[in-house]
Amino acid sequence: MTALRLGLLGVATFVYVTFELLPVGLIGDIAEDLDVSQGRVGLLVSGYAVVAGLCTIPGVRLVARWPRARAVQGALAVLLVAAVVATVATSYPAMVLSRVLAALTHGILWSLVAPAAASLVPRERAGMATAAVFGGATAASVVGSPLATFVGEATDWRVAAGGLAALVALTLVGLVLTLPVEPSTPQPSGGAHLLDTAGRGDGLHRLLGPAAGSLLVLYALAVVVVSAHFTSFTYVAPIARRALDGVDVPLLLAGFGVAGAVATLVVGRVLDARPVGSTVTAVAAMLVGTTGLAAALSLGGAGSSLLVGLVLVASVAVWGAAFAAIGPCYQAGVMRLAGEHVDTASAVYVTCFQVGIATGSGLGALLVGIDVGVLPVVSAVACAVALVLTLLRRDVYAARSTVGARA
Repeated sequence: MTALRLGLLGVATFVYVTFELLPVGLIGDIAEDLDVSQGRVGLLVSGYAVVAGLCTIPGVRLVARWPRARAVQGALAVLLVAAVVATVATSYPAMVLSRVLAALTHGILWSLVAPAAASLVPRERAGMATAAVFGGATAASVVGSPLATFVGEATDWRVAAGGLAALVALTLVGLVLTLPVEPSTPQPSGGAHLLDTAGRGDGLHRLLGPAAGSLLVLYALAVVVVSAHFTSFTYVAPIARRALDGVDVPLLLAGFGVAGAVATLVVGRVLDARPVGSTVTAVAAMLVGTTGLAAALSLGGAGSSLLVGLVLVASVAVWGAAFAAIGPCYQAGVMRLAGEHVDTASAVYVTCFQVGIATGSGLGALLVGIDVGVLPVVSAVACAVALVLTLLRRDVYAARSTVGARA
Protein backbone atom coordinates (compact mmCIF):
# COMPACT_ATOMS: atom_id res chain seq x y z
CA MET A 1 0.00 0.00 0.00
CA THR A 2 2.88 2.37 0.74
CA ALA A 3 4.20 1.93 -2.80
CA LEU A 4 0.74 2.70 -4.22
CA ARG A 5 0.43 5.83 -2.09
CA LEU A 6 3.88 7.05 -3.09
CA GLY A 7 3.02 6.29 -6.71
CA LEU A 8 -0.16 8.35 -6.56
CA LEU A 9 1.69 11.24 -4.93
CA GLY A 10 4.17 10.95 -7.79
CA VAL A 11 1.31 11.13 -10.30
CA ALA A 12 0.08 14.25 -8.50
CA THR A 13 3.42 15.95 -9.15
CA PHE A 14 3.30 14.58 -12.70
CA VAL A 15 0.00 16.26 -13.56
CA TYR A 16 0.96 19.53 -11.89
CA VAL A 17 4.26 19.77 -13.76
CA THR A 18 2.69 18.71 -17.05
CA PHE A 19 0.07 21.44 -16.72
CA GLU A 20 2.62 24.03 -15.61
CA LEU A 21 4.81 23.29 -18.64
CA LEU A 22 1.97 22.76 -21.14
CA PRO A 23 2.79 25.96 -23.10
CA VAL A 24 6.49 25.05 -23.50
CA GLY A 25 6.27 22.51 -26.31
CA LEU A 26 3.16 24.10 -27.86
CA ILE A 27 4.24 27.73 -27.63
CA GLY A 28 3.91 28.32 -31.38
CA ASP A 29 0.54 26.55 -31.69
CA ILE A 30 -0.99 28.40 -28.76
CA ALA A 31 0.38 31.74 -29.96
CA GLU A 32 -1.03 31.25 -33.45
CA ASP A 33 -4.40 30.01 -32.23
CA LEU A 34 -4.90 32.82 -29.69
CA ASP A 35 -3.34 35.42 -32.02
CA VAL A 36 -0.62 36.53 -29.61
CA SER A 37 3.18 36.53 -29.73
CA GLN A 38 5.34 33.65 -28.51
CA GLY A 39 6.67 35.98 -25.83
CA ARG A 40 3.17 36.46 -24.42
CA VAL A 41 2.62 32.71 -24.36
CA GLY A 42 5.95 32.37 -22.57
CA LEU A 43 4.63 34.80 -19.98
CA LEU A 44 1.96 32.21 -19.16
CA VAL A 45 4.83 30.25 -17.61
CA SER A 46 6.43 33.17 -15.76
CA GLY A 47 3.03 34.55 -14.70
CA TYR A 48 2.10 31.15 -13.31
CA ALA A 49 5.30 31.16 -11.29
CA VAL A 50 4.70 34.66 -9.93
CA VAL A 51 1.22 33.76 -8.69
CA ALA A 52 2.43 30.46 -7.24
CA GLY A 53 5.31 32.19 -5.49
CA LEU A 54 3.07 34.86 -3.95
CA CYS A 55 0.46 32.35 -2.80
CA THR A 56 2.65 29.55 -1.42
CA ILE A 57 3.27 30.73 2.14
CA PRO A 58 -0.24 32.18 2.64
CA GLY A 59 -1.69 29.01 1.15
CA VAL A 60 0.28 26.73 3.45
CA ARG A 61 -0.75 28.89 6.38
CA LEU A 62 -4.39 28.58 5.31
CA VAL A 63 -4.28 24.77 5.33
CA ALA A 64 -1.99 24.43 8.37
CA ARG A 65 -4.82 22.89 10.42
CA TRP A 66 -5.67 20.41 7.66
CA PRO A 67 -4.20 16.93 7.39
CA ARG A 68 -1.61 16.90 4.62
CA ALA A 69 -3.72 14.40 2.70
CA ARG A 70 -6.69 16.76 2.53
CA ALA A 71 -4.50 19.70 1.51
CA VAL A 72 -2.95 17.71 -1.35
CA GLN A 73 -6.37 16.51 -2.48
CA GLY A 74 -7.74 20.06 -2.37
CA ALA A 75 -4.87 21.33 -4.50
CA LEU A 76 -5.61 18.66 -7.11
CA ALA A 77 -9.30 19.60 -7.13
CA VAL A 78 -8.37 23.18 -8.02
CA LEU A 79 -5.98 21.92 -10.71
CA LEU A 80 -8.84 19.92 -12.20
CA VAL A 81 -10.94 23.08 -12.55
CA ALA A 82 -7.98 24.89 -14.12
CA ALA A 83 -7.38 22.10 -16.65
CA VAL A 84 -11.06 22.15 -17.65
CA VAL A 85 -10.91 25.93 -18.16
CA ALA A 86 -7.82 25.51 -20.37
CA THR A 87 -9.61 22.81 -22.36
CA VAL A 88 -12.45 25.15 -23.32
CA ALA A 89 -10.33 28.34 -23.58
CA THR A 90 -10.78 30.31 -26.80
CA SER A 91 -8.95 33.49 -25.78
CA TYR A 92 -5.75 34.59 -24.10
CA PRO A 93 -7.57 35.92 -20.99
CA ALA A 94 -9.21 32.50 -20.55
CA MET A 95 -5.79 30.86 -20.64
CA VAL A 96 -4.54 33.38 -18.10
CA LEU A 97 -7.48 32.46 -15.85
CA SER A 98 -6.67 28.74 -16.08
CA ARG A 99 -3.04 29.42 -15.20
CA VAL A 100 -3.94 31.60 -12.23
CA LEU A 101 -6.33 28.98 -10.85
CA ALA A 102 -3.71 26.23 -10.94
CA ALA A 103 -1.00 28.50 -9.56
CA LEU A 104 -3.11 29.40 -6.51
CA THR A 105 -2.67 25.92 -5.02
CA HIS A 106 0.60 24.93 -6.70
CA GLY A 107 2.65 25.85 -3.66
CA ILE A 108 0.35 23.97 -1.28
CA LEU A 109 0.89 20.72 -3.15
CA TRP A 110 4.62 21.15 -3.60
CA SER A 111 5.18 22.27 0.00
CA LEU A 112 3.34 19.29 1.49
CA VAL A 113 3.80 16.42 -0.97
CA ALA A 114 7.42 15.65 -0.03
CA PRO A 115 6.80 15.76 3.76
CA ALA A 116 3.65 13.68 3.19
CA ALA A 117 5.69 11.10 1.30
CA ALA A 118 8.42 11.11 3.96
CA SER A 119 5.80 10.47 6.67
CA LEU A 120 4.85 7.19 4.93
CA VAL A 121 8.31 5.62 5.34
CA PRO A 122 10.95 5.23 8.08
CA ARG A 123 12.95 8.39 8.72
CA GLU A 124 16.15 6.98 7.20
CA ARG A 125 14.28 6.43 3.89
CA ALA A 126 12.98 10.00 3.60
CA GLY A 127 15.36 10.82 0.76
CA MET A 128 14.18 7.79 -1.18
CA ALA A 129 10.52 8.76 -0.69
CA THR A 130 11.25 12.32 -1.78
CA ALA A 131 13.01 11.11 -4.92
CA ALA A 132 10.10 8.75 -5.65
CA VAL A 133 7.58 11.57 -5.48
CA PHE A 134 9.80 13.86 -7.53
CA GLY A 135 9.93 11.04 -10.05
CA GLY A 136 6.46 12.19 -11.05
CA ALA A 137 7.88 15.54 -12.05
CA THR A 138 10.55 13.72 -14.04
CA ALA A 139 7.91 11.53 -15.67
CA ALA A 140 6.19 14.71 -16.76
CA SER A 141 9.31 15.39 -18.82
CA VAL A 142 9.54 11.80 -20.06
CA VAL A 143 5.89 11.36 -20.97
CA GLY A 144 3.74 14.34 -20.04
CA SER A 145 5.34 17.23 -21.87
CA PRO A 146 6.38 15.28 -25.01
CA LEU A 147 3.00 13.56 -25.24
CA ALA A 148 1.11 16.81 -24.74
CA THR A 149 3.25 18.40 -27.43
CA PHE A 150 2.69 15.48 -29.81
CA VAL A 151 -1.08 15.41 -29.24
CA GLY A 152 -1.32 19.18 -29.48
CA GLU A 153 0.60 19.32 -32.75
CA ALA A 154 -1.32 16.38 -34.24
CA THR A 155 -4.78 17.59 -33.20
CA ASP A 156 -5.29 20.70 -31.08
CA TRP A 157 -3.58 21.91 -27.93
CA ARG A 158 -6.96 21.90 -26.16
CA VAL A 159 -7.19 18.14 -26.71
CA ALA A 160 -3.95 17.78 -24.75
CA ALA A 161 -5.39 19.93 -21.96
CA GLY A 162 -8.55 17.81 -21.90
CA GLY A 163 -6.60 14.58 -21.60
CA LEU A 164 -4.64 16.08 -18.74
CA ALA A 165 -7.89 17.08 -17.00
CA ALA A 166 -9.08 13.47 -17.17
CA LEU A 167 -5.83 12.23 -15.60
CA VAL A 168 -6.08 14.81 -12.81
CA ALA A 169 -9.58 13.54 -12.03
CA LEU A 170 -8.41 9.93 -11.84
CA THR A 171 -5.47 10.87 -9.61
CA LEU A 172 -7.71 12.82 -7.28
CA VAL A 173 -10.06 9.85 -6.89
CA GLY A 174 -7.10 7.53 -6.22
CA LEU A 175 -5.69 9.76 -3.48
CA VAL A 176 -9.07 10.21 -1.84
CA LEU A 177 -9.45 6.42 -1.66
CA THR A 178 -5.93 5.48 -0.53
CA LEU A 179 -4.08 8.31 1.23
CA PRO A 180 -4.38 8.02 5.04
CA VAL A 181 -5.96 10.96 6.83
CA GLU A 182 -5.74 11.79 10.52
CA PRO A 183 -8.95 10.96 12.35
CA SER A 184 -9.16 14.42 13.91
CA THR A 185 -8.10 17.93 12.99
CA PRO A 186 -4.42 18.37 13.92
CA GLN A 187 -3.19 21.22 16.02
CA PRO A 188 -1.53 24.10 14.16
CA SER A 189 1.87 23.05 12.95
CA GLY A 190 5.05 24.74 14.03
CA GLY A 191 5.09 26.28 10.58
CA ALA A 192 1.74 27.99 11.11
CA HIS A 193 2.81 29.34 14.49
CA LEU A 194 6.06 30.68 13.13
CA LEU A 195 4.26 32.32 10.24
CA ASP A 196 2.16 34.14 12.79
CA THR A 197 5.18 35.26 14.81
CA ALA A 198 6.99 36.28 11.63
CA GLY A 199 4.03 38.47 10.81
CA ARG A 200 4.63 40.27 14.12
CA GLY A 201 8.17 41.10 13.03
CA ASP A 202 10.25 38.31 14.57
CA GLY A 203 11.95 37.73 11.21
CA LEU A 204 13.18 34.82 9.15
CA HIS A 205 15.06 33.19 12.01
CA ARG A 206 11.79 32.81 13.87
CA LEU A 207 10.12 31.62 10.68
CA LEU A 208 12.69 28.96 9.76
CA GLY A 209 14.28 28.02 13.08
CA PRO A 210 17.97 27.71 14.04
CA ALA A 211 19.04 26.57 10.55
CA ALA A 212 17.68 29.73 8.89
CA GLY A 213 21.10 30.87 7.67
CA SER A 214 21.87 27.61 5.91
CA LEU A 215 18.36 27.43 4.49
CA LEU A 216 18.72 30.91 3.02
CA VAL A 217 21.91 29.82 1.25
CA LEU A 218 20.13 26.79 -0.16
CA TYR A 219 17.17 28.90 -1.25
CA ALA A 220 19.45 31.36 -3.04
CA LEU A 221 21.19 28.54 -4.90
CA ALA A 222 17.84 27.10 -5.91
CA VAL A 223 16.73 30.46 -7.34
CA VAL A 224 19.91 30.76 -9.41
CA VAL A 225 19.76 27.21 -10.79
CA VAL A 226 16.04 27.23 -11.52
CA SER A 227 16.36 30.64 -13.22
CA ALA A 228 19.18 29.28 -15.35
CA HIS A 229 17.05 26.30 -16.35
CA PHE A 230 13.86 28.15 -17.29
CA THR A 231 15.63 30.92 -19.18
CA SER A 232 16.28 28.33 -21.89
CA PHE A 233 13.72 25.58 -21.19
CA THR A 234 10.69 27.84 -21.65
CA TYR A 235 11.87 28.42 -25.23
CA VAL A 236 13.45 25.03 -25.87
CA ALA A 237 11.38 24.55 -29.05
CA PRO A 238 12.64 27.67 -30.87
CA ILE A 239 16.17 27.06 -29.54
CA ALA A 240 16.22 23.50 -30.88
CA ARG A 241 14.81 24.55 -34.24
CA ARG A 242 17.42 27.30 -34.54
CA ALA A 243 20.19 24.78 -33.90
CA LEU A 244 18.82 22.10 -36.22
CA ASP A 245 16.11 22.81 -38.76
CA GLY A 246 13.39 20.16 -38.76
CA VAL A 247 14.30 18.71 -35.36
CA ASP A 248 11.58 16.59 -33.74
CA VAL A 249 10.78 18.65 -30.63
CA PRO A 250 8.52 16.06 -28.91
CA LEU A 251 11.23 13.42 -29.35
CA LEU A 252 13.86 15.80 -28.01
CA LEU A 253 11.69 16.55 -24.98
CA ALA A 254 11.23 12.83 -24.46
CA GLY A 255 15.00 12.38 -24.44
CA PHE A 256 15.25 15.18 -21.89
CA GLY A 257 12.75 13.32 -19.74
CA VAL A 258 14.20 9.83 -20.13
CA ALA A 259 17.58 11.11 -19.01
CA GLY A 260 15.85 12.77 -16.08
CA ALA A 261 14.09 9.54 -15.14
CA VAL A 262 17.39 7.67 -15.02
CA ALA A 263 18.93 10.44 -12.94
CA THR A 264 16.00 10.33 -10.51
CA LEU A 265 16.49 6.60 -9.97
CA VAL A 266 20.20 7.10 -9.36
CA VAL A 267 19.83 10.06 -7.02
CA GLY A 268 17.16 8.18 -5.04
CA ARG A 269 19.71 5.49 -4.27
CA VAL A 270 22.61 7.74 -3.30
CA LEU A 271 21.05 10.94 -1.96
CA ASP A 272 20.64 9.85 1.66
CA ALA A 273 24.25 8.66 1.88
CA ARG A 274 25.93 11.34 -0.28
CA PRO A 275 23.91 14.58 -0.21
CA VAL A 276 26.91 16.82 -0.90
CA GLY A 277 28.30 14.82 -3.81
CA SER A 278 24.85 14.39 -5.34
CA THR A 279 24.18 18.13 -5.33
CA VAL A 280 27.58 19.17 -6.63
CA THR A 281 27.38 16.60 -9.43
CA ALA A 282 23.89 17.75 -10.44
CA VAL A 283 24.85 21.44 -10.65
CA ALA A 284 28.04 20.62 -12.57
CA ALA A 285 26.02 18.54 -15.04
CA MET A 286 23.64 21.49 -15.51
CA LEU A 287 26.63 23.60 -16.50
CA VAL A 288 27.82 20.96 -18.98
CA GLY A 289 24.35 20.59 -20.52
CA THR A 290 23.62 24.29 -20.99
CA THR A 291 27.13 24.94 -22.32
CA GLY A 292 26.64 22.13 -24.82
CA LEU A 293 23.31 23.65 -25.88
CA ALA A 294 25.04 26.95 -26.56
CA ALA A 295 27.69 25.08 -28.54
CA ALA A 296 25.01 23.35 -30.64
CA LEU A 297 23.56 26.74 -31.55
CA SER A 298 26.96 28.10 -32.51
CA LEU A 299 27.59 25.03 -34.69
CA GLY A 300 24.18 25.34 -36.31
CA GLY A 301 25.36 27.56 -39.10
CA ALA A 302 28.81 26.02 -39.58
CA GLY A 303 28.84 22.35 -38.58
CA SER A 304 27.32 19.33 -40.26
CA SER A 305 23.76 18.36 -39.39
CA LEU A 306 24.98 15.10 -37.87
CA LEU A 307 27.45 16.86 -35.58
CA VAL A 308 24.93 19.49 -34.55
CA GLY A 309 22.32 16.80 -33.88
CA LEU A 310 24.69 14.76 -31.73
CA VAL A 311 25.75 17.77 -29.68
CA LEU A 312 22.13 18.91 -29.31
CA VAL A 313 20.83 15.52 -28.20
CA ALA A 314 23.72 14.87 -25.81
CA SER A 315 23.44 18.33 -24.26
CA VAL A 316 19.70 18.07 -23.77
CA ALA A 317 20.11 14.62 -22.19
CA VAL A 318 22.74 15.83 -19.71
CA TRP A 319 20.66 18.91 -19.00
CA GLY A 320 17.55 16.81 -18.35
CA ALA A 321 19.38 14.42 -16.05
CA ALA A 322 20.89 17.28 -14.07
CA PHE A 323 17.70 19.22 -13.52
CA ALA A 324 15.76 16.11 -12.51
CA ALA A 325 18.40 15.35 -9.87
CA ILE A 326 18.57 18.90 -8.52
CA GLY A 327 14.95 18.98 -7.31
CA PRO A 328 15.26 16.05 -4.87
CA CYS A 329 18.70 17.28 -3.76
CA TYR A 330 17.38 20.69 -2.74
CA GLN A 331 14.11 19.39 -1.26
CA ALA A 332 15.92 16.74 0.79
CA GLY A 333 18.38 19.42 1.91
CA VAL A 334 15.51 21.59 3.12
CA MET A 335 14.01 18.69 5.09
CA ARG A 336 17.35 17.78 6.67
CA LEU A 337 17.89 21.36 7.82
CA ALA A 338 14.35 22.25 8.83
CA GLY A 339 13.55 19.71 11.54
CA GLU A 340 10.15 20.49 13.06
CA HIS A 341 9.74 23.51 10.76
CA VAL A 342 9.65 21.30 7.66
CA ASP A 343 6.28 22.48 6.29
CA THR A 344 7.19 26.16 6.56
CA ALA A 345 10.69 25.63 5.21
CA SER A 346 9.26 23.64 2.31
CA ALA A 347 6.76 26.43 1.61
CA VAL A 348 9.56 28.99 1.42
CA TYR A 349 11.54 26.64 -0.83
CA VAL A 350 8.60 26.27 -3.19
CA THR A 351 8.26 30.05 -3.24
CA CYS A 352 11.94 30.38 -4.15
CA PHE A 353 11.53 27.73 -6.84
CA GLN A 354 8.69 29.75 -8.34
CA VAL A 355 10.77 32.92 -8.13
CA GLY A 356 13.40 31.08 -10.17
CA ILE A 357 10.83 30.00 -12.75
CA ALA A 358 9.41 33.52 -13.03
CA THR A 359 12.85 35.10 -13.26
CA GLY A 360 14.13 32.63 -15.82
CA SER A 361 11.08 32.51 -18.09
CA GLY A 362 10.60 36.27 -17.76
CA LEU A 363 14.21 36.91 -18.74
CA GLY A 364 13.78 34.48 -21.61
CA ALA A 365 10.71 36.41 -22.79
CA LEU A 366 12.80 39.58 -22.93
CA LEU A 367 15.73 37.94 -24.74
CA VAL A 368 13.90 35.68 -27.19
CA GLY A 369 12.76 38.67 -29.24
CA ILE A 370 16.35 39.87 -29.51
CA ASP A 371 18.19 36.64 -30.27
CA VAL A 372 17.19 33.13 -29.20
CA GLY A 373 20.86 32.14 -29.29
CA VAL A 374 21.57 34.25 -26.21
CA LEU A 375 19.36 32.15 -23.96
CA PRO A 376 21.60 29.08 -23.40
CA VAL A 377 24.63 31.34 -22.91
CA VAL A 378 22.84 33.16 -20.09
CA SER A 379 21.79 29.81 -18.62
CA ALA A 380 25.36 28.49 -18.70
CA VAL A 381 26.76 31.58 -16.99
CA ALA A 382 24.16 31.30 -14.22
CA CYS A 383 24.99 27.60 -13.77
CA ALA A 384 28.68 28.43 -13.47
CA VAL A 385 27.89 30.93 -10.71
CA ALA A 386 25.72 28.34 -8.94
CA LEU A 387 28.47 25.70 -9.12
CA VAL A 388 31.03 28.02 -7.52
CA LEU A 389 28.59 28.92 -4.74
CA THR A 390 27.67 25.26 -4.22
CA LEU A 391 31.32 24.30 -3.81
CA LEU A 392 31.89 27.15 -1.37
CA ARG A 393 28.91 26.21 0.78
CA ARG A 394 28.88 22.43 0.68
CA ASP A 395 28.16 22.44 4.42
CA VAL A 396 24.48 23.28 3.90
CA TYR A 397 23.87 19.85 2.35
CA ALA A 398 25.64 17.85 5.05
CA ALA A 399 23.38 18.76 7.97
CA ARG A 400 21.02 16.07 9.21
CA SER A 401 17.83 16.58 11.12
CA THR A 402 14.37 15.08 11.55
CA VAL A 403 11.29 15.48 9.43
CA GLY A 404 8.02 16.60 10.96
CA ALA A 405 5.57 13.80 11.59
CA ARG A 406 2.22 15.43 10.73
CA ALA A 407 0.46 13.06 8.35
